[in-house]
Amino acid sequence: MSAKRTSGSGVSTTEHTNRKDPAWKYGVQVEVPGEGKSYVYIQCKFCNKVIKGGVKRMKDHLGGTHKNVVPCDKVPPDVKQEINDYVKKKQAMKHKTQEEFDLSVDVSSYFGTRPSFEGMDSCPSEHNHTRGVRGPMDRFVTNVDGEDEVDTGTQPTITPTATNSKEARNLVCLDIGRFFFENGIAFNVIKSPSFANMVMSIGNYGRGLKRPSIHELRNWILNEEIKTTNKIVEEMKRTWPSTGVSIMSDEWKDTRGRSLINFLVNNPEGTVFLKSVDVSNKVKDGTFLFKLLDDVVEEIGEENVVQVITDNASAYKYACNLLMEKRKQLYWTPCAAHCLDLMLEKLGELPQHKHALMKAKKVMNFIYNHGWVLALMRKFTQRELIRPTATRFATAYLTLQSLLQSKQ
Repeated sequence: MSAKRTSGSGVSTTEHTNRKDPAWKYGVQVEVPGEGKSYVYIQCKFCNKVIKGGVKRMKDHLGGTHKNVVPCDKVPPDVKQEINDYVKKKQAMKHKTQEEFDLSVDVSSYFGTRPSFEGMDSCPSEHNHTRGVRGPMDRFVTNVDGEDEVDTGTQPTITPTATNSKEARNLVCLDIGRFFFENGIAFNVIKSPSFANMVMSIGNYGRGLKRPSIHELRNWILNEEIKTTNKIVEEMKRTWPSTGVSIMSDEWKDTRGRSLINFLVNNPEGTVFLKSVDVSNKVKDGTFLFKLLDDVVEEIGEENVVQVITDNASAYKYACNLLMEKRKQLYWTPCAAHCLDLMLEKLGELPQHKHALMKAKKVMNFIYNHGWVLALMRKFTQRELIRPTATRFATAYLTLQSLLQSKQ
């Protein structure tokens, strides 16, 4: 009979046996002679079968896993359950250890050093995670310079002290600035409360933070933020019956030329975006706009609506008059900015104003259509002129003011 010499699983006659495994309680050692050698295997106490693969195969035999061995047909149910529970526990511990090791490698802290905590016996959270733990190869490597820094392709760990705290902060600020510059992020974003919270959270986490992946950002992180936003909106909606709301409509055109209307709901607690509707084919249809506004009022609740705010176009006038006839307790408020813009348009039709505005537009077109004239203007004025637009009549008067300021 030929058999493989075992080391730890099948136990040789000269090796010390580890008796912590529960499978040893249900088996006895038997010596099997070989060619000039003898081996010790395990014999099941229940069915007397000799297991020739060590304690691992003995557990498969008792647990009935059908892995490389015939299951024991006489093992009691409680013994079978005990063995299977032990195997599952060992596998779970093995998987957990491997996950912690993989996480340490991913965040590069596997190659770093454990942070020191002066005045403390140990790190308060060293039992909760393995960030900053050295790897097994470090015990065989000596740093001849007396430093623990390992080049892993990243910047060295910075531990601010009283003498280098300013330099350490400068290095961090340079990295933050580079992130803004490389991604074209506006500088005023740094004033955002969410940016401050992000920096604080990263600092509180400490070393070894693994950045979120694109998959995480567009899945569970986005879903959690949607839940948070919906919760805020629901809290604001609960105040609508007590304060009343204003429905605001804002018509605009996107880059594809579509006419869209955004509907927003405002009260003292804040403004909530309700929905956006494409009205490209019916933007001048007062009856359609009336039905659209009426559906919005019905969705919010007529008892909660105080006023509806729209621009002063004729289609909206017609639609809102129909709405006030149907909904007696609300009223229509035309947009003040649009009213002022229409007033300026009427003023621009006066002969003396119309003549001045026409000459200003000609001067603007001449300057901005001739490169060398534009260069001379910028050289001597050190500024840009305000050019009129087709849809905002207030800019025509701002153009006159800009020309007057740069006249000399």
